[in-house]
Parts: sequence; C-alpha cells; structure tokens
Amino acid sequence: MSKEQFNELPRPTFRWMKVNHLELDQEPVQELKPVELVIRKEGQVEAEPYQGNALPDLGDFQGASKESLELALKGGNASCAVTVPEGAEASVWITYTVSETVPKLVGQLKVTAGKGSKVQVYELFDGDAENGLVDLLQYVDAGEGAQVQISKVQVHGDRVRHIDARLVREGKEASVKFVSAEVGGRQNVVNVVAKLDHDEAEFDSASMYLGDKDQLFDYSYLVPTRGCKTGTNILTTGALMGTSKKYFRGTIDFLRGGKKAVGDESDVCLLLNKGVHSISVPLLLCKEDDVVGNHASSSGQIDKDMLFYLMSRGFDEAGAQLIIVESNIRPVIDRLGDSELEDKALQAVRSKMQQGSRKGN
Repeated sequence: MSKEQFNELPRPTFRWMKVNHLELDQEPVQELKPVELVIRKEGQVEAEPYQGNALPDLGDFQGASKESLELALKGGNASCAVTVPEGAEASVWITYTVSETVPKLVGQLKVTAGKGSKVQVYELFDGDAENGLVDLLQYVDAGEGAQVQISKVQVHGDRVRHIDARLVREGKEASVKFVSAEVGGRQNVVNVVAKLDHDEAEFDSASMYLGDKDQLFDYSYLVPTRGCKTGTNILTTGALMGTSKKYFRGTIDFLRGGKKAVGDESDVCLLLNKGVHSISVPLLLCKEDDVVGNHASSSGQIDKDMLFYLMSRGFDEAGAQLIIVESNIRPVIDRLGDSELEDKALQAVRSKMQQGSRKGN
C-alpha cells in the first residue's frame, strides 16, 4: 500500500529525528455516498450545503497532505457555506455523522464573515464505521473587524481517520478563534494555517485531546505574520494512555514588516502510563526584530505527590487521575461556548478514562 505524508514542517530538521512529517498508509476513496448534514442556525446568516468547489485560490496552502487536499477541493459530499453579512451576529450548528451507510465524509466548510460581523460555528463530529473517513477543508475569510469562533467536538469511534485542514485569512483588526476537543477517532490529523497579513489581526487556537489504545493525534500550525501588532496564541493540552501517540508541530513565522507582533505557543501532555509517545516541535521563525515570541513544551507523568494527596482524601487512583486530567483540559472545554457540546466532550473524556482504568492503563 502506498504511503501518504501529512503535516510536513515548513522548515525540516534532521531526518533521523523523524519529526518532519507524519506518514500513514494511503486510503483511496472510490465512492462517496450522499449525506444530509444536520444544520441549525440563528441570527442573520446563510448556511447552506453545496456541491463542487466553492473556494477561491488557496495560494501556497498545502493542506494536511497533497492527496487529502486534492480530494477536498473536488467538493465531496459534505460541503457547506456559512455567510454572515456586514455588521451582523449569528450562530450555526453543524453535525457530521459517520455511519456504516455513509462511512466517508469529504468536503469543505466555507465561512465568510463580513466587516464588523460576529459569528460562532459549532461543529460536532460523531459516529463510527469500518474504514471511516472524514476529510474536511475549512476556509475562514474574516473581514475587517470581524470576530469568528469555531468550536469543535470530535467523538468518533475508533475506526475513523479524521483529517481537518484549515486556512484562515483575516482583515485588519479581525479575530479568529478555534476551540477543539479531540477525543475519538483512530488517526486524527489537524493542519492549520492562519495568515495575519493585516494590522492588529488576532489568531487564537486552544485544543485538547485524550488518547487511548493505539490512537494517533497529529497537530500542525503555521502562522505567518505580516501585519503590525498582530497577536497569536496556540495551545494544545491533553493526556495519553495505552500506546497512543501525539505529535505537535507549531510554527509562528514573524515576517519582515510585522512589527510589534506577539506570538505564544504551548504544548502540554500528561503521560498516564508507559508505552505512550509524545513529540513536540514548537518553532519560532523571525525576520523582524521588533516582535515578542514565546514557546513552551512539557510532557511527563502525573505528579506523585498530587496523586497521593487526592487519594488520601478518599479517591481511588483512577478517580484521582481523572481529576488531574480534567483539571488540565477543562479550561479548553469551557471555552467551547455551547453547553451541549461541553457535556459531550466531558462525558467522552470521563468514559474513556474509566475504560482505561479498567484495562489497567
């Protein structure tokens, strides 16, 4: 079976380190069955499914992989356009469900926010199927002063490959935020490129994950900053059990002319047992001297003193671990902004932690 390369670093390092990209078996898609997305909306907004490719020229955007990008650009069976006019406020809920009847969802989500508008998009990915696949290309065009937040909860079964590629373009003083809870899926690949070409544009991403069995999570972020006084904040945080793996590749690129830009990135991982694997590559690239960049990465086992303290208060080891893990990821879940999505994420985390403790993870 041929291989497919995902999330290649923009500045590759030594090959022997094996962090430049992710390599997975290619899964060809021969047929896409029709699917009806569940869409709910509030406020002044258009949210309609469409066929084919409705995206503009993506420039040098590479997506998660060449193959997955080409597939999503064909339009697939799960495309939707969300359009908010100038000065309006709106919310949209979209549910993507994988099933044995429709095991593969491929498409685009095009979010266009007019000048001074405010839009919140809530995404739920659920369901399971043999050789299930989600390949979604999300395109966000935030006009001057627009505020966009995309909140995502992914609770697929353990037979789904989930690919989420995102391209963000922002106008002056615009703000785009991503809040993601990744709990399910067999292989999860997230690729984000946010282009801050205009002054005082802001990009914020907060993601949590919980791995078990042989799950894989692979995150890639690239934020080129050309505008003055831009702000970037990237956070991934989570925990790993079983033999699960997590990769983080975060790159903030301070380009010439982007004076007084501020960029922060952080990756935090709790290792709940032996056999898990966590790799973190936070990069800061700089061609401009009047900027502030911070990056941090930490991974390690649960603090034994903290565990002992909680167990001395009456919790068993599994319960104490759950409290510690939940305290680590709860700030991200609380930012989702929708109580039903927050509950789904928390219940998925608690269920997985309980199953892991019964297996002795």
